[in-house]
Amino acid sequence: MLRDRIQKQVYPQRHNTATILNYLEELVLINAKEVGLVPIDQDQNGYQDVAVPFGEVVSLEVPEGAVSATIMVEQGRTDEDNDTDPDESESIIASASVTKERLISADGVVQLLQTDSSAVVRFKENGASPSRISGFGLGNQDIFELVGAKNLRNFKVVGIQEKATPVLRIQFYKTAQLG
Repeated sequence: MLRDRIQKQVYPQRHNTATILNYLEELVLINAKEVGLVPIDQDQNGYQDVAVPFGEVVSLEVPEGAVSATIMVEQGRTDEDNDTDPDESESIIASASVTKERLISADGVVQLLQTDSSAVVRFKENGASPSRISGFGLGNQDIFELVGAKNLRNFKVVGIQEKATPVLRIQFYKTAQLG
């Protein structure tokens, strides 16, 4: 009798057909290090390469049923990487001095104008647009796990390399419970 009552109740705030028992099964899988996620097929837009140009805010094209994603950042080739005359001239690596200037916005937030960051993109998961000086930074070869359908829809990223276009390599996943 208790079993019938439990199976008919949808787990609150999941907004899908998973029952409490399915949710508990998923928790057991997670605890057993079997996350219960299945990669979405390539032909269903489950894998994407997304270019992130300098200063341009980009959102994800989230496939239907996606609940999480693994994102890897690849730094784009910069103009400095393309030495047009490698044998005839000597390469010089320029170093820029870092300024310690700060900007205080109207809401009192301190923003650094320039930092010693190796980040090539910045992102936010709350739906707000990141900028060159605001958002979490990711560098070349960084891997980021984005979890939750709402976070996938709200995710925005911006390129912060002036002379390159980084690429996000993204694999989307659906839950095994939704088959």
